[in-house]
Amino acid sequence: MTTTNEIKGHIVFDCDGTLISSQEGIIKGIQQLMGEVLKRDVPRDEVLEKYTADMFELGKRFGLDISDETIRETILNRWIEISNQDQLKYILFDGIKELLVKLSAAGYRLYVWTARDRMSTLAILRSLDAAKYFYEFRCLDDTIPKPHPKGLEEMLSEYDKKKVFVIGDSLTDLQGAREYRVKSIAALWCSHVNEESLDEVGADFKAKKPADCFEIIEREIKS
Repeated sequence: MTTTNEIKGHIVFDCDGTLISSQEGIIKGIQQLMGEVLKRDVPRDEVLEKYTADMFELGKRFGLDISDETIRETILNRWIEISNQDQLKYILFDGIKELLVKLSAAGYRLYVWTARDRMSTLAILRSLDAAKYFYEFRCLDDTIPKPHPKGLEEMLSEYDKKKVFVIGDSLTDLQGAREYRVKSIAALWCSHVNEESLDEVGADFKAKKPADCFEIIEREIKS
């Protein structure tokens, strides 16, 4: 077990679109959720057009009054139920398992910061034999949602920010990292990622494949 003094750095991963390939499952889940809330058919193209990892912002884009606490609770609670449905299948992206093993062996402590609820996050990562690599998790129902950096602060407040990296594929990941003033790596290996949109926020680094992250982190930690 790595002691605090031996920890080389702290690496925070987003879940969906970074660790796990889940886009189609998420699209189907949002179709179901918004179809139920809006009481109409929600086509796949509409979900793609309005999609964001921030569930409350997503609700706004579908015309919902997110200032209404009842609506917020309805969306959150129903999304948790839908996310835990067995038919929404997930896999690790190619190269992720190898990256987790390599980072852990090199002395880095790993974390998950996600817009997914805790129950489904743990269930999915355990089923993929990946949960064991992570020291701590902050999920949708644990803390203030992304891009607010509260989840990062709760996990990492006692550590040197120069040794923290956030890896993610969405605007909210990069915005949260910037707000917390730590380095970010844009994960570009998901086929649905919008690189131009991420460029607007400005990641510190870009990774075309998971293996690139290890090279970036090692180089920056040593510099």
